[in-house]
Amino acid sequence: MLIILPIVGLFLLGFIARRFINDPPKLAKWLNNFIVYAAMPSLILLKVPQLAFSSEVIIPAGVAWAWLFAGAALVMLVSRILRWPRAIEGVMLLLVTMGNTSFLGFPMVLAFFDDAVLAYAIFFDQLGGFMILSTFGLVVIAIYSPSKHHGERNFRVLDVFRKIFTFPPFIALMVALFLPLDSVMNLAQIGFEWLAALLMPAALFVLGVQFQPQLLPQHRIPIASAIVLKMVVAPVLASAILFAVGGNEEVRIASIFEAAMPCMITPGLMAIQAGIAPRFVATLLGYSTVFSFFSLPLIAWIIA
Repeated sequence: MLIILPIVGLFLLGFIARRFINDPPKLAKWLNNFIVYAAMPSLILLKVPQLAFSSEVIIPAGVAWAWLFAGAALVMLVSRILRWPRAIEGVMLLLVTMGNTSFLGFPMVLAFFDDAVLAYAIFFDQLGGFMILSTFGLVVIAIYSPSKHHGERNFRVLDVFRKIFTFPPFIALMVALFLPLDSVMNLAQIGFEWLAALLMPAALFVLGVQFQPQLLPQHRIPIASAIVLKMVVAPVLASAILFAVGGNEEVRIASIFEAAMPCMITPGLMAIQAGIAPRFVATLLGYSTVFSFFSLPLIAWIIA
């Protein structure tokens, strides 16, 4: 359990530093850009070429897509029963179905497991989580964004593909999969290793900077529901799928552990930008992340 201390420490450092930063959103945006454009691509270029390819690489991505359909159905069911406002329902569809499988997931995998598990976690994130964000996520944003006139906001298929194929970690994944990198890695490996090593502290620090601890009474039940669905039900479903389809130990660990990650930050930022319950988004992202500091070590211990 001592391995979680530096992780929590970096998160708390970001949360405390927020009070002394003149423009926290600007710093968070800068750090997010560094993670997306430098640290994550470097990590992918280092780790994916080490993966021995087989049909098993499809399993982690399949688990992510299976949770999309199951999670969305559960959110709609609970929303109808509890009669949540439309904006809350939209945020739940975004944040319950997608986990923080890269910003927090990669550092957590590295903290508790080895590089072999990380390689499969990358496929869970890029072919699962990011693809879901770039398709389902954009659809939800388009449907639930407030507008003066019905149909004023819409999305285009070309925009979906553009976002997918211009996302730096996805480009890095395609490069790592299909281009020979031996000569490049001989020259740039030290630089990639240095950038990749900054992923964990940068991601945890920016999560702390963005944390909003104030909890409104009307948000308590939706936030509790989101945490239970995303961080309890999702890994249980992943375990059932792995039991049914099989897979090696690394695939099993990566799929279950990534399924248990807290809510993804990127769709939350998209929802805030679109004006969909911004206060609720910030609070849910923060509390799910804090809860993960207790739940993920327990799940790591169980599945290991």
